[in-house]
Amino acid sequence: MQYKLTFIEVMITSLSSPVVLAVIAIACLATIYCFIKAESMRVKILLLAVLFFTVLFIPLLDLVRLPLGWDWYGYEVSDGKLHIKAWPVDEVVDLKNAKIILTNSSEWRPKIRTFGEGATYLAMGYYKLENGVDAVVFRHKNSDSFVVINASGKYYVIIHPEVERLYKEIAG
Repeated sequence: MQYKLTFIEVMITSLSSPVVLAVIAIACLATIYCFIKAESMRVKILLLAVLFFTVLFIPLLDLVRLPLGWDWYGYEVSDGKLHIKAWPVDEVVDLKNAKIILTNSSEWRPKIRTFGEGATYLAMGYYKLENGVDAVVFRHKNSDSFVVINASGKYYVIIHPEVERLYKEIAG
């Protein structure tokens, strides 16, 4: 079983976030307003540079990951192991002695991103959960239920619309 997103899907998901689009739109409108009001050519050139940087800033952040050589994000299950790629995490988890639960309890939901990516429809990386536990999270879109894995004292949370299928395969 696998659930994989390509780099392009991750980039489109990040850029289609309403929050990201609102920030870019507000920054662009403010810069254009200042450009119209500016009298100095020097100031206008500086404002054009700011506008250019604002529009390209978030896509450039995603492009930073290209040199890492990741061709997919998500997970793949094979031979009793879960290979999870949730930028910046790239780990293989042995499921043999892991505790695996399917839950809808809000205490296991991601609360604060400590390092990684977070957008409206996508969350990857290290998060602090509602219950205070540190975990690796991969969330694409949302689901009422989600999988929590405790392997060797490390927690992993996986959330996406097809997560029940993952649970059936790995919980056995």
